[in-house]
Amino acid sequence: MTYRELLRLYKQGKLEDSAKKQIEAEIEKQDAISEFLYEEGEIPDFSDLENEQGCFNGLNDETQKTERQNSKNDNSIEEQQRNQPEKQEEAFNEQFMKEIRHSIRKAFIKMGTIVGAVVLLLVFCAVFILPKAVSKFYYDPNEAAGAYEGMTTTRMSLDLSVYSELFLPGNYRDQVNAVSRGYGEYDIVIPQTYTWTGKFTSVSGRLVRGKLTLYDNNILSRPALMFYLPGDENAWEAWETDENGKETKVDTEARKQESIQYSKEEISGYNDNDWYTAYVSINKLMDYKAFIDWFEKLSDKKGLEWGNLWCAVHTEEDGYCSEPNIGFCPYASGSGMSWDKEKYPYLSLLDNADPYNEAEVTDADIMQTHFTSILSYMQDHDDILSMMGQSTDYQEDYQNMIDYVKKNGLKIHGFAISTKKKTLLELYKEDVVSYIQTTPQN
Repeated sequence: MTYRELLRLYKQGKLEDSAKKQIEAEIEKQDAISEFLYEEGEIPDFSDLENEQGCFNGLNDETQKTERQNSKNDNSIEEQQRNQPEKQEEAFNEQFMKEIRHSIRKAFIKMGTIVGAVVLLLVFCAVFILPKAVSKFYYDPNEAAGAYEGMTTTRMSLDLSVYSELFLPGNYRDQVNAVSRGYGEYDIVIPQTYTWTGKFTSVSGRLVRGKLTLYDNNILSRPALMFYLPGDENAWEAWETDENGKETKVDTEARKQESIQYSKEEISGYNDNDWYTAYVSINKLMDYKAFIDWFEKLSDKKGLEWGNLWCAVHTEEDGYCSEPNIGFCPYASGSGMSWDKEKYPYLSLLDNADPYNEAEVTDADIMQTHFTSILSYMQDHDDILSMMGQSTDYQEDYQNMIDYVKKNGLKIHGFAISTKKKTLLELYKEDVVSYIQTTPQN
């Protein structure tokens, strides 16, 4: 009888007591084995049992397959239950790492954006802001010194206008074109805006942090001593040394006449059509009103070009003058200007704000105010002096000149004018004229 038939009879209650007890013992054994396998989590391999009766080895194939499958299922459930916390932990770790990677990526993107923005800002500053910021620490030729109805007078244009009128007879300049290169550097062009000769000469250069370099220094160079002061006989003094080494003073008047004759002969050899700047010394100091009346009569008689007249002003007591080559232009010429009119009245005789109200050339008070404003402006703005190679150590001298002129009025000891050979020779016929020095004019 097979084991399966015994189990069927067991269920039907048809077995004897001894056989029944044996089957119950086998069932109990099978339960114990199943429980053991479930707890161990392993299902060992079983070979076919040939003996279907008695002990555990008598189980048939079908029962063994079912039990193995049940055991595997039980083990799978147990393994899933045991592995479930690990899987949850792995899922948590994976999600956590994913969030960390996302946060790091966002941080890198944010950092990259910030770094990029900072770099762009630095580049922007270096290209557009820093050059201008550095330039603010130095002389700015394009600074607005004055403006009227959209017309701006730049700082260097005004500075050069005052400087050239004071120090450069016949070479007045009132316009400066400056192109900024950043960091206090500028390309400079100083054009000649009007001329009596028909020729225009511009001067180019470079301004680097307040230091001006002109590519031709001679065009705007300040002339040497060109005027002999009235009554200054020391200017004509000379000494001769004989063969024995003995020095003898040359007759002052004879030397003066010899110099005048030499000047006349030199002028006689000039080309008739060439233009010259004449520095004319006069025999005595003249009040401005008396001088300008004389000059206007002379210009009518001799055909002088009065528009380029420059008056040399006497500025010190006792006939001595440390600056004989300073003066002003009484006839308005050049371009209109704008400036601080309250502080420097009549600084320019061409006013942008009132271009049709030119100062009367014969008004001595206005011309005196004009000249003292020039001196005052130069005293306050010495940048142009250093740029043009002049000393800035004697600014108090300008105040002394202002005080002298206010006390004594405008005193003229000479004048400069652009003219030709014929007029130069005619000037020597005037009793007022003592000596003429000339330089060719471009």
